[in-house]
Amino acid sequence: MIDQIKKILSSEFETELFEFAIYNLNDKGNKLRYNNFAYSIRELSRHFLHRLAPDENVKECDWFVVITENGLPTRTQRIKYAIQGGINDEILDDLGLDSAELNEEVKSIKKTIDSLSKYTHINPESFDLKDEEINDMSAKVLTEFKNFAERIESYRDDLRQFLDGKIEEHMIDGVISNFYENVDMLAPHHSLDYSEISEYHIIEINQSSIVVEVFGDIHFTLEYGSRKERREGDGLDLHETFPFQTKIFYEISSDFPSNKYEIEEFDVDTEEWYGDSTDEEIDVMIDEEIDKNNNS
Repeated sequence: MIDQIKKILSSEFETELFEFAIYNLNDKGNKLRYNNFAYSIRELSRHFLHRLAPDENVKECDWFVVITENGLPTRTQRIKYAIQGGINDEILDDLGLDSAELNEEVKSIKKTIDSLSKYTHINPESFDLKDEEINDMSAKVLTEFKNFAERIESYRDDLRQFLDGKIEEHMIDGVISNFYENVDMLAPHHSLDYSEISEYHIIEINQSSIVVEVFGDIHFTLEYGSRKERREGDGLDLHETFPFQTKIFYEISSDFPSNKYEIEEFDVDTEEWYGDSTDEEIDVMIDEEIDKNNNS
């Protein structure tokens, strides 16, 4: 179970905190070893949840309301954000999901994380425990933390997969149009023939956007030769394909994909086109292609 939990953790701090929690647990000369361990795991759960749901992100969600005296999000609100970001319950229902059912799951996950607190109290019953008792109780603590973390990730994945199913390739293909600076370096003129999407998936749902990462290929015609040369048949058209990767940020709304979106600036990957050739060698290759085209 220790190895499984390590795979869940992503930051260096979380991993180190967990490792020292286990170190405390194995310190058999310390009568508080179980209590220190349980407290450390509870704090780990707090940091884990805060990483998934930072204060400012949660506060910017339109479903957020201030409940605590200090104005900070509650654990329930953080869990809700970790799963659905800024998508409010009304939008979930409009998209075809049962928000009431998801809210019940959020409450259930909160009970799991709350249960970690009961293991941290120091009293005669939890002080200087026998090894067998520590083994049993520490296993329960680790199980509770693992269940808490995995259930959040599971519901996050379910929501992303559901929304993935609402995206069609032509929707993405229609928004992949940009200025490709590094392609301009390859030829005086070029035209975009068409693009092909090879893969796309939602990678994030934050307070304002649903972020879709897109991979694909763009097919260009690289045009060489001046207008005069091309009129006289001395020009050359090269049909090339280049891979690209970008992100589309769809504004959260009841319609998904939303008509309001932003595309992350990107260039196509022309590295393979250049290979190890120098600019002069590329010019020679182009001249040879032109001559070959004219002779044929």
